Amino acid sequence: MKTLGILLSTAGLAGVGAIALASPAQAVEEANCPGARPISSAQIFRDNKPPGWGDIKLMRDSCSQYWAEVVMDSRLPQYAMTSAYLVQTGGSNNGRVLSCDSSGGTGAVVAGQRTCRTPKVKSRDTSTTFTAMAREFRNFGSGWDKISENRTARTR
Repeated sequence: MKTLGILLSTAGLAGVGAIALASPAQAVEEANCPGARPISSAQIFRDNKPPGWGDIKLMRDSCSQYWAEVVMDSRLPQYAMTSAYLVQTGGSNNGRVLSCDSSGGTGAVVAGQRTCRTPKVKSRDTSTTFTAMAREFRNFGSGWDKISENRTARTR
Protein backbone atom coordinates (compact mmCIF):
# COMPACT_ATOMS: atom_id res chain seq x y z
CA MET A 1 0.00 0.00 0.00
CA LYS A 2 2.86 2.37 0.85
CA THR A 3 4.44 1.65 -2.55
CA LEU A 4 1.17 2.40 -4.33
CA GLY A 5 0.90 5.75 -2.50
CA ILE A 6 4.47 6.68 -3.46
CA LEU A 7 3.88 5.63 -7.07
CA LEU A 8 0.65 7.65 -7.34
CA SER A 9 2.14 10.73 -5.71
CA THR A 10 5.22 10.56 -7.96
CA ALA A 11 3.09 10.14 -11.07
CA GLY A 12 0.93 13.07 -10.02
CA LEU A 13 3.89 15.43 -9.55
CA ALA A 14 4.26 16.08 -13.26
CA GLY A 15 0.62 17.16 -13.55
CA VAL A 16 0.80 19.30 -10.42
CA GLY A 17 3.91 21.04 -11.72
CA ALA A 18 2.18 21.95 -14.97
CA ILE A 19 -0.83 23.36 -13.14
CA ALA A 20 1.33 25.25 -10.67
CA LEU A 21 3.25 26.93 -13.50
CA ALA A 22 0.09 28.09 -15.29
CA SER A 23 -1.04 30.45 -12.52
CA PRO A 24 2.25 32.36 -12.09
CA ALA A 25 2.56 32.62 -15.89
CA GLN A 26 -0.90 34.18 -16.09
CA ALA A 27 -0.04 36.58 -13.28
CA VAL A 28 3.18 37.61 -15.04
CA GLU A 29 1.30 38.14 -18.31
CA GLU A 30 -1.29 40.38 -16.62
CA ALA A 31 1.47 42.34 -14.88
CA ASN A 32 3.22 42.81 -18.22
CA CYS A 33 0.13 44.22 -19.97
CA PRO A 34 0.63 47.95 -19.76
CA GLY A 35 -1.23 50.49 -21.79
CA ALA A 36 -4.70 50.05 -20.28
CA ARG A 37 -6.77 52.75 -21.89
CA PRO A 38 -10.37 53.56 -22.66
CA ILE A 39 -11.20 52.81 -26.29
CA SER A 40 -14.79 54.08 -26.02
CA SER A 41 -16.73 55.95 -23.34
CA ALA A 42 -20.12 57.52 -22.67
CA GLN A 43 -21.69 59.64 -19.94
CA ILE A 44 -24.22 58.21 -17.52
CA PHE A 45 -27.41 60.26 -17.13
CA ARG A 46 -29.78 59.76 -14.21
CA ASP A 47 -33.34 59.40 -15.36
CA ASN A 48 -31.84 59.58 -18.88
CA LYS A 49 -31.44 63.37 -18.62
CA PRO A 50 -28.35 65.60 -18.37
CA PRO A 51 -26.31 66.48 -16.44
CA GLY A 52 -24.06 63.43 -16.48
CA TRP A 53 -23.30 61.70 -13.18
CA GLY A 54 -20.48 59.40 -14.26
CA ASP A 55 -18.88 57.58 -17.16
CA ILE A 56 -18.92 54.07 -18.61
CA LYS A 57 -15.69 53.05 -20.33
CA LEU A 58 -14.70 50.16 -22.57
CA MET A 59 -11.09 49.43 -21.65
CA ARG A 60 -8.32 47.51 -23.46
CA ASP A 61 -4.70 46.73 -22.61
CA SER A 62 -1.69 45.73 -24.74
CA CYS A 63 -2.46 41.99 -24.23
CA SER A 64 -5.84 42.28 -26.01
CA GLN A 65 -7.80 42.09 -22.75
CA TYR A 66 -11.10 43.97 -22.64
CA TRP A 67 -13.25 45.04 -19.69
CA ALA A 68 -15.94 47.57 -18.77
CA GLU A 69 -15.40 50.12 -16.02
CA VAL A 70 -17.87 52.55 -14.48
CA VAL A 71 -16.75 55.67 -12.61
CA MET A 72 -19.39 57.78 -10.86
CA ASP A 73 -18.68 61.48 -10.25
CA SER A 74 -19.44 61.15 -6.53
CA ARG A 75 -19.90 58.39 -3.98
CA LEU A 76 -23.26 56.64 -4.15
CA PRO A 77 -25.89 57.21 -1.44
CA GLN A 78 -27.44 54.35 0.59
CA TYR A 79 -30.35 53.78 -1.78
CA ALA A 80 -28.27 53.54 -5.01
CA MET A 81 -26.31 50.85 -6.86
CA THR A 82 -24.47 50.92 -10.19
CA SER A 83 -22.79 48.22 -12.26
CA ALA A 84 -20.80 47.97 -15.48
CA TYR A 85 -21.46 45.24 -18.04
CA LEU A 86 -19.20 43.93 -20.81
CA VAL A 87 -21.19 42.66 -23.81
CA GLN A 88 -19.39 40.44 -26.32
CA THR A 89 -20.60 40.21 -29.92
CA GLY A 90 -19.18 37.55 -32.23
CA GLY A 91 -16.68 34.79 -31.59
CA SER A 92 -17.23 31.64 -29.58
CA ASN A 93 -18.85 33.55 -26.69
CA ASN A 94 -21.28 35.62 -28.78
CA GLY A 95 -23.87 37.27 -26.55
CA ARG A 96 -21.93 36.79 -23.31
CA VAL A 97 -22.54 39.52 -20.74
CA LEU A 98 -20.27 39.96 -17.72
CA SER A 99 -20.93 42.40 -14.87
CA CYS A 100 -18.89 43.80 -12.01
CA ASP A 101 -20.47 41.03 -9.92
CA SER A 102 -19.19 38.26 -12.23
CA SER A 103 -16.26 36.15 -11.02
CA GLY A 104 -13.11 38.23 -11.46
CA GLY A 105 -14.99 41.55 -11.28
CA THR A 106 -14.74 43.99 -8.39
CA GLY A 107 -18.42 43.91 -7.34
CA ALA A 108 -21.14 46.46 -8.08
CA VAL A 109 -20.78 50.05 -6.90
CA VAL A 110 -22.74 50.41 -3.66
CA ALA A 111 -23.20 53.11 -1.02
CA GLY A 112 -20.00 55.05 -0.38
CA GLN A 113 -18.22 53.78 -3.53
CA ARG A 114 -17.58 55.31 -6.97
CA THR A 115 -16.19 52.65 -9.30
CA CYS A 116 -16.22 49.02 -10.40
CA ARG A 117 -14.93 46.92 -13.28
CA THR A 118 -15.92 43.66 -14.94
CA PRO A 119 -13.58 40.69 -15.33
CA LYS A 120 -11.09 40.97 -18.18
CA VAL A 121 -11.73 39.01 -21.38
CA LYS A 122 -8.83 38.18 -23.67
CA SER A 123 -9.68 38.27 -27.38
CA ARG A 124 -7.43 38.38 -30.41
CA ASP A 125 -10.31 37.42 -32.73
CA THR A 126 -10.79 40.44 -35.00
CA SER A 127 -14.43 39.49 -35.66
CA THR A 128 -15.29 39.88 -31.95
CA THR A 129 -16.44 43.29 -30.73
CA PHE A 130 -17.31 44.61 -27.28
CA THR A 131 -19.69 47.15 -25.77
CA ALA A 132 -19.53 48.55 -22.24
CA MET A 133 -22.84 49.31 -20.56
CA ALA A 134 -23.73 50.91 -17.22
CA ARG A 135 -26.94 50.64 -15.27
CA GLU A 136 -27.88 52.60 -12.18
CA PHE A 137 -30.54 51.41 -9.75
CA ARG A 138 -32.44 52.97 -6.83
CA ASN A 139 -34.19 51.27 -3.91
CA PHE A 140 -36.42 53.31 -1.63
CA GLY A 141 -37.75 50.19 0.08
CA SER A 142 -39.76 48.46 -2.63
CA GLY A 143 -36.91 46.76 -4.56
CA TRP A 144 -34.34 47.88 -7.08
CA ASP A 145 -35.62 49.99 -9.99
CA LYS A 146 -33.39 50.81 -12.97
CA ILE A 147 -33.21 54.59 -13.32
CA SER A 148 -30.53 54.92 -15.98
CA GLU A 149 -28.63 53.00 -18.62
CA ASN A 150 -26.09 54.01 -21.20
CA ARG A 151 -23.56 52.22 -23.37
CA THR A 152 -20.46 52.87 -25.39
CA ALA A 153 -20.18 52.30 -29.10
CA ARG A 154 -19.49 48.68 -30.06
CA THR A 155 -15.85 48.43 -30.98
CA ARG A 156 -12.71 46.36 -30.99
